[in-house]
Amino acid sequence: MGEKEIQEAARELMLKAPVLYLASIDENGFPHIRAVENLKSVEKFPHAAKVLSEHDQNDLNVYISTNTSSTKVKQVKKNSAISIYYCLPNEYKGIMLQGKAEFIDDIELKKKLWTDGWEIYYSKGYSDPDFTILRLKPKYLKTWYKSGIDEIVVSD
Repeated sequence: MGEKEIQEAARELMLKAPVLYLASIDENGFPHIRAVENLKSVEKFPHAAKVLSEHDQNDLNVYISTNTSSTKVKQVKKNSAISIYYCLPNEYKGIMLQGKAEFIDDIELKKKLWTDGWEIYYSKGYSDPDFTILRLKPKYLKTWYKSGIDEIVVSD
């Protein structure tokens, strides 16, 4: 696949995968992997997916909502290098994105992204100090498709 096809494959997975897997580096220097909600999943989070597509013209950027008090936030503060993995196992498709995580403190974005039901995680709503948004602007992307493995370095 060429670079354009790789990016299109990435976009497809980002819109379809129900969850994504986030790897950060723990205090012992080892990868710590966990599943997190895929806010770009059109089926699971149609509202958030729409907000993010309108907010950020770079549709390869990844957004993660999480608790400020979480282990992942503590790890990202110490080492911002992360990897994200999306997959559709039944279709033998996967994509890994790597780069540095950023903290997004935009209260307007948090307000627009807010989804009913999130109060179980953030009891004070979108302005809860324990509500954090992480963003990954990927620098490296690798796909696994039935046709093989492809990779690209993403330019800014």
